[in-house]
This record gives sequence, structure tokens and C-alpha cells, in this order.
Amino acid sequence: AQGCAELAANTPLHRANGVLSKVLEAMHTVAQSSSWQGRSAVLPFLQVIVYRHQFLISPESMREIQGLMIELLSDSQVEVREMASSSVAVLVRICGESLALELLGSFTGWSQEPLLVRGSGDEDPSAAAARSKALQTRHAGVLGLAALIAAYPYDMPSWMPGVLVRLAKFVSDPNPIRTTIKKAFGEFWRTHQDTWPMLKEKFTDDQLFSLTNLLASPAYFS
Repeated sequence: AQGCAELAANTPLHRANGVLSKVLEAMHTVAQSSSWQGRSAVLPFLQVIVYRHQFLISPESMREIQGLMIELLSDSQVEVREMASSSVAVLVRICGESLALELLGSFTGWSQEPLLVRGSGDEDPSAAAARSKALQTRHAGVLGLAALIAAYPYDMPSWMPGVLVRLAKFVSDPNPIRTTIKKAFGEFWRTHQDTWPMLKEKFTDDQLFSLTNLLASPAYFS
């Protein structure tokens, strides 16, 4: 099945014959599957579609793909959210900084979702659901911001220092957020360490101070 999906994603598409619209319609259907493995499988497929056919995809279809990736970034299953983050990074890398700036506000807003603390004693099911949903939304925001960082593995756009400082503030959050932060900074240091003496000039003194205080040492994330 995976081989068939890869073959289909790599098959040349022609805008005129409406194949892409039918493919996206099918992807929307699979994205609503009760199987999280099915929902997750949509994302690598879309990555290949975007990468291989970026010059054939209409702006409307690209928006549709973007919307589907963003929707799955808030999925109830953490594995789907993480795959969606990787997909968003690929999409931003292809579409450019205008998309990164467009998504930055939404991801920042999600990341500011307050986490609900479990009270003592038995927890009401509705309270447990609300607490889980808050964590899910905040994690989606953190994953989205991490995707924006991952989209620029060897560069430092002007907005990136602020996003890094914001992400560092979540280092003490519960998992899976803490794990996402550690992974994001580990990858950042790996790809930026050779040019760090030059890149750090793009940070203000306050931003560098915040990163040092919040993260203790970049080596911790390597």
C-alpha cells in the first residue's frame, strides 16, 4: 500500500484533467479516518505531491493542501501532529517566507493556550477532556513554530530569534511539548552551529540572555 501511495504521489499530474482535485478530495476523506495511521499517511503523500508538482499546482490547490496540513497539526494523535509539523516545514521551504509570516501569528496564538492543572481527587471526564484539549492545542502551536524553524536549517530570518526565545519558554512544559522543544533545539544547534558566531549577531542582548537562562546550554540539546 505504501509503495502504491508513493507511486501515485510521483505520477505526473496535469492541472487541466482535474486529477489533482480528485486526489485532494481523496486525501480529505482519508484525513477524516478513524485510524490515526491512515491520517498520518496522508502527510508524506502530500509532501511528495507538493515537492514534485509545485509548478503545476494552482494557488487554490496549494491553499487546500496547506489547510489540510494545518488541520492535522491539531490532530488528537501526537504522531499525526508530529508528522504534520514535518510537512508544514516542507511546505514553508517551498512556498517561501511569506507563508512563514502568514502562519506565525496562528501558531503563536495556539502556543499561548493556557494549560489546565488537574485538581486533587477524582477528575470529571469533561474536565479531563478540556485539559487534554488545551495540551493538544498548545502542542500544535509549538509544533507549528518548530516547523517554521526547521524550514530554514541554514539561515536566520529576522523573525527567527524571537520564535526561538518563545519556544525556549516551553522547555518546562509537560510532554509531549518538552520533547518537541528538545528535538527542535537539538536540530537547530546541529544545523546552525558552524555559522553561530555570525548568526548570533542577529539576536539582541536580551534574546541571547533569555536563551542562555532558559536553555542552560546548547550542548544539552545536541
